[in-house]
Amino acid sequence: MMLKAKEISTKQKKYYMQCWGKQNEYNPIAVDRTKGCYIYTTDGRKIFDLRSAHECINLGFNNTEITDEIRKQLDNVIYVTDDFATEPTASLSEKLSHMTPGKGNKKVWFGQSGAASVEAALKISKFYKYSQINSNADNTFYSYPNKIISRYRSWHGSTNGAASVSGDPRRWFNEPSTQPSLFAPEANCFRCPLNHRFPECNLACAEYFEYMIEMEGGKDKVAAIILEPIVGSNGIILPPDGYFKRVREICDKWNIVLIIDETMSGVGRTGKMFAIEHYDIVPDIIIMGKALGVNVPLSAVIMQSHIAEVFDENIFGHGQSYSGHTLGCASALASINYIEKYNVLGETTKKGIYLKKKLVDLKEKHPSIGEVRGIGLFWKIEIIKNIKTKEPVKMATEKYKRTIVSSIADYLLNEKMIYIPSDKFGIWIVPPLIVTYKELDYIVDSIDEALLIADEQL
Repeated sequence: MMLKAKEISTKQKKYYMQCWGKQNEYNPIAVDRTKGCYIYTTDGRKIFDLRSAHECINLGFNNTEITDEIRKQLDNVIYVTDDFATEPTASLSEKLSHMTPGKGNKKVWFGQSGAASVEAALKISKFYKYSQINSNADNTFYSYPNKIISRYRSWHGSTNGAASVSGDPRRWFNEPSTQPSLFAPEANCFRCPLNHRFPECNLACAEYFEYMIEMEGGKDKVAAIILEPIVGSNGIILPPDGYFKRVREICDKWNIVLIIDETMSGVGRTGKMFAIEHYDIVPDIIIMGKALGVNVPLSAVIMQSHIAEVFDENIFGHGQSYSGHTLGCASALASINYIEKYNVLGETTKKGIYLKKKLVDLKEKHPSIGEVRGIGLFWKIEIIKNIKTKEPVKMATEKYKRTIVSSIADYLLNEKMIYIPSDKFGIWIVPPLIVTYKELDYIVDSIDEALLIADEQL
């Protein structure tokens, strides 16, 4: 028997634990079905998901060309352990090995979430460094390089290791941590934590990594640097020109593993398959997640050949029961094929240029906008309290405090049928990549109206 809308919401509220929230404030909206960019609720609403379901549904809900492939796979193999080989798992491994930046025989490990793949990448990088140190007879220092350097404005996941290398306030729920983690300043030219101006700063935020590596013991103590190519949850922050090239140079100089976390920015979100492609460097390890499996939880760690070769004669000491999940790999392959077939990357770039102009025009109208930033279909409007000081709407210690962004999110949902996250430091514009120009116009016009709320407060 079908449950009524109120019964569905009540039952889920009673028995389900919502992520990152107070349970007495949890009021889920009952959903009847999803299609394309929209969530259809049981009470008759049609809501545009401007967050693409936590950036997991880049190609829209219930994309038939992908779900058809999933149905076909259901009749063959859904899952076997990696003692066996299946066509989707083998083919996706090959596809990712070939399409990621770099050359040679890259290898892939599959998990079920971005956080799970971060955990694997951390272990891989530490063992890689450990094997180097122990083969060096001249080493006189403590021989286990296990420190990881990240940035304060970052989020890599909620599991122990992933949260430990995340600068996001959510890591505070995880402390104390067993992972030795260090945090560098973020590359944020709008609100530079080092109080510099680009380009006069000479990339001080990148140079700081070298200082940290040296002061933390160099290559004998530091295993890896882990970075989002474009900071996601903490503000959709793009680095300045030359930033990643300098970080790559520093890692090469000190023999430090460079891990790039594409969990949020990958799978076409920025107009490239991988956001790091915008910066023309080759990471040692790339992490994928979220939109990779589309409808089926799937993540990946792609290792350059020099990393992978360490495990030819050493045990790869990591694993998960559903690693290499056949159904997830089939879904991911269908997603990549769809992106290639319909030139989604090219279209995303065009839509991004169109959206940028409209959002920049908004900035001219609304004094509450501090900055508009993004690329492809990955954008954020930074809301400020003070024009001169660029004071943000909330501090890091106020992560879960209700702000003007919450009021804007309420307005967009209730008046315009557009969903955005209400707990961010600004307005997110992260639609499915299949969004139309007409839908982009409606979204921007709706945000234009909603920003009057922030303007009045400012």
